[in-house]
Amino acid sequence: MIKNILLISIRNMMKNRLFIFINIFGLAVSIACCVVAYFLYDFNASFDHYHNNISSTYRVSSIREFQGQTRRFGHAPLALGNSIKDNVPEVEKVVRYNLGFHDFKVDDDVFNEVIGYADDDFFNLFTFEFIEGNGKLTNNNQIIVSEDLAIKHFGKGSVLGRELIQSLDSGRTRPYTISGVFKRPPANSSFGEDAYVRFDTQSINNPEFENSWSDRTNLFIQVNDPSRVEAIEQQIDIYKENNNKVREDFIIKQFEIEPFAGMAVRDGYEYIQGSMTRNGAHIAAIYGTAIMSIFILLIACFNLTNTAVAVSSKRLKEIGIRKVMGSTRKHLIAQFIGETMLICLFSLLLGIIVGELFLIPAFNSLWTYWELTPDYFGKPNFLIFMGCTLAITGLLAGSYPALYVSKFQPVAILKDKLKLGGNNFFTRVLLTVQFGISIIGIVCSIAFINNAEFQKNYDLGYNKKGVTYTYLNSKGEYETFRNRLLENKNIISVSGSKHHVNNSSFKDPIKYEGQETEVLIMDVGDNYAKTLGFTISQGRDFILDSETDKNESILITEKLATQMAWADPIGKEVTWKDTVHYRVVGVLKDILPYGLMGPAEPMMLRYQGTEDVHYIIASAPINNIKEVQDDMERIYRDMFPERVPNIVLMDEQVVASNEINNNILKMFVFLGAVALLLSATGLFAMVSLSIVRKLKEIGVRKVLGASAANLTKVINLEFMIILLIASALGSYAGGWMAGMLMNSIWTYFQQTTIITLFTASGIMIATAALTIGYKVFKTIKLNPSHILRSE
Repeated sequence: MIKNILLISIRNMMKNRLFIFINIFGLAVSIACCVVAYFLYDFNASFDHYHNNISSTYRVSSIREFQGQTRRFGHAPLALGNSIKDNVPEVEKVVRYNLGFHDFKVDDDVFNEVIGYADDDFFNLFTFEFIEGNGKLTNNNQIIVSEDLAIKHFGKGSVLGRELIQSLDSGRTRPYTISGVFKRPPANSSFGEDAYVRFDTQSINNPEFENSWSDRTNLFIQVNDPSRVEAIEQQIDIYKENNNKVREDFIIKQFEIEPFAGMAVRDGYEYIQGSMTRNGAHIAAIYGTAIMSIFILLIACFNLTNTAVAVSSKRLKEIGIRKVMGSTRKHLIAQFIGETMLICLFSLLLGIIVGELFLIPAFNSLWTYWELTPDYFGKPNFLIFMGCTLAITGLLAGSYPALYVSKFQPVAILKDKLKLGGNNFFTRVLLTVQFGISIIGIVCSIAFINNAEFQKNYDLGYNKKGVTYTYLNSKGEYETFRNRLLENKNIISVSGSKHHVNNSSFKDPIKYEGQETEVLIMDVGDNYAKTLGFTISQGRDFILDSETDKNESILITEKLATQMAWADPIGKEVTWKDTVHYRVVGVLKDILPYGLMGPAEPMMLRYQGTEDVHYIIASAPINNIKEVQDDMERIYRDMFPERVPNIVLMDEQVVASNEINNNILKMFVFLGAVALLLSATGLFAMVSLSIVRKLKEIGVRKVLGASAANLTKVINLEFMIILLIASALGSYAGGWMAGMLMNSIWTYFQQTTIITLFTASGIMIATAALTIGYKVFKTIKLNPSHILRSE
């Protein structure tokens, strides 16, 4: 029986090669999308499972309460690590972890690298596969590097004992000797740096660093008995007072010991500040990819269902004869579902190939930190997933045609009295859902295109297109750099500053007449507001070299004035740290310090001249800013040959936002195009079925003199109704989905417009018209005698 089903299935597939090819290809692409969605889910689900001690490892986090709001931070006071090590014997290992960005030199090769500062037990607590060495850092001059870094800068072969030179400020250097080489962990590991040194390397010139309660670090501990975690939390609770005495701006309510397992995923979902480890994929990416993949798979299944019903019109005689010859309905159901399963099996195999060769590499190229690494046979989960996908797809696509066609009576079939399809409500619902999903993809694509243009021109409160900057270490470096830079006639303004928008600042509470609020504070230098292009809506800028302004004056943003309910902010006096008083001399239009991903926060700018400079910032006409950037790089290389120049355009600060927008746009364009293509083939099958059912009616109408317009209406009316319903439902759902996705990423974005919804519907209707136009035209041109002669 199985052999007979297989032979008949293959013969029928060969008779309908075009329909079968379209369905196999459509199902393959949809299954490939599901493969991507599965491995993205698995990327998060298996995050940090690479580490052997994951179940006994925990992070110590800080719970801060301010103005009635409680928030978790991924860091803890630096001195807490030693306190736990000395006083909590139930903790097996204690590891502090920080990051640093430094310039290095190997021979004549100068490069920069993010390095991890970690305690001695780091490589004992977390799993790394060593190629050379054993993961022990016995002194502060040793460094452990990844295989990638070793090959990149030293070539192949042993690198133990080779030297890396770190560039420090004022021309100083620090040599490191390589004591170990490890294989880079998978992308879903919390630790992805290419180099690690001892934690106390940071404190060589600062003996008080080890006992600092004001500095912060990521803190990991190992507890072998999970039942003791709550007791350990209570033991370390006393140390919060050590922090609260020295950090009145950051009062800790309690320390929380949270499991390392799932930490990266939680951090990615909730955006935990202070964490220096990698995050998992965002929940919007997980759900968005999964939902759209399921939608695409449903479209492909519905398409196969409609096509199977349409193709069955050519097999009615076969079904009738088989029933007369003794085939039961059960046999016919097995035959039709078997054929569908065979199509789904071919699609499944092709889908895995499409996913492996095209979709997974394309996805990895879009997202820098989400590297999907397929493992088809390493774990049974994927095989179970594929088996379930095959079974669900086959049954979902094949059940209705099998049950529907197998119920026909042989007498009705062989006397040609059967009207296949009839007023089939179910298939029309399927087609409506198909086109509704297609419109969702089209709406989202157009919405993200519009959003990209909206965000490109959005006012962030500063001049993002005509400003460039770089990092410096001291006032002396700034003054020398500034003097050389001012020789460039394109320069409008130059400023040196300790803090800089989108780069550095700090938060502290300020008070005004008993009212307390937390503000973002920046210490800025000469001409900072002018150089950045801030707009002063009230009052004035800082006066150059004014000691009064340095000691007493501040600029605030409109957001802070509104939060304080100041109708006239000029002259208002605020208190910082209970003893320092500042008077407002100017109000700036709101600034978005985090770009479009975060809201405008209340800000306060203090004037500090050039005493503590970390940045040099230059502004120039937009047409000349690239030339100024090149000039800054030339000066930097000339002044600091041991460092890597990093000259940044302010416009590059919003690159991340644009990249996310463009990546999501590409995903929806692809998914929308696939959905539209599959829906179009489904419509073609439905129109073919409708024409078969109405063929004699069309012939009679032609004999009676019906016009081409009348016949077109007869054929297409129900499909136009379907398209209109799909347009309404799909537009609403697409607008909601686009808004939901954008809102999960950005604070400021372009809402979906009516024009977008009408454009999406227009694209779909035009595609539908092109899909069925030729079939309708060919039917209208048929000779009615050919249609009616069998009567």
